[in-house]
Amino acid sequence: MIKTPKEILKTVFGFDSFKGPQSEIIHHTISGGDALVLMPTGGGKSLCFQIPALCREGVGVVISPLIALMRDQVESLNQLGVRAEVLNSSLTQAATEKVEQKLLNGQLDLVYVSPEKILTDVFLNQLSQCKLSLFAIDEAHCVSQWGHDFRPEYLKLSILKTRFNNIPRLALTATADGPTRNDILERLELKEGRLFVSSFDRPNIKYIIVSKDNSKNKLLKFIEDNHAGDAGIIYCLSRARVESTSKWLTK
Repeated sequence: MIKTPKEILKTVFGFDSFKGPQSEIIHHTISGGDALVLMPTGGGKSLCFQIPALCREGVGVVISPLIALMRDQVESLNQLGVRAEVLNSSLTQAATEKVEQKLLNGQLDLVYVSPEKILTDVFLNQLSQCKLSLFAIDEAHCVSQWGHDFRPEYLKLSILKTRFNNIPRLALTATADGPTRNDILERLELKEGRLFVSSFDRPNIKYIIVSKDNSKNKLLKFIEDNHAGDAGIIYCLSRARVESTSKWLTK
């Protein structure tokens, strides 16, 4: 029995309602439309392609340059009962072949792939033999030479429109100013798709900038005054500084 997006949201992911433009993006994708989605970190971008992949027939192909993030998402999906796997350079040859066989047998709901992997002729030919539900191009700002995360492989992902013209494509990012946004639309050939832009206002995040003199005591006072007993992260400019700061705080 085919479930609705709202049913999948509740029964698989445990949420009662969609956030922001999620519902509109999901229904647009299920109907076969392309889109560029700009949504802040924590805004729920992943559900915008995971739910359509579970609603549409076939496997959803997610392209990501971040191996650790791929593994985290796949492990989380597996725990929820979603048939997801990863294909990247971290796998052994035997593990790769096992995942590829599942893909060809129609035994996956989602497969997370590195851009280098999806651009190989062998893998593109394998995809041609599969029933595909969608393509999700995560971290889509990597296609832009305006940004520091530029990945040359992303420039070649326009081949997906050529090879799989009837499969919806979603490009997603939390990082895209005007020039970067235009680059994504042009280089991924998404000009005919819809643009979804969420608010980037994060009321739970604020920046406070102070002078560096007497920095350790300022850090300690900040923790004691604002976050006593809380968990948190302190970023340092070097491993040595991380270790010295950690020892000092522990003492």
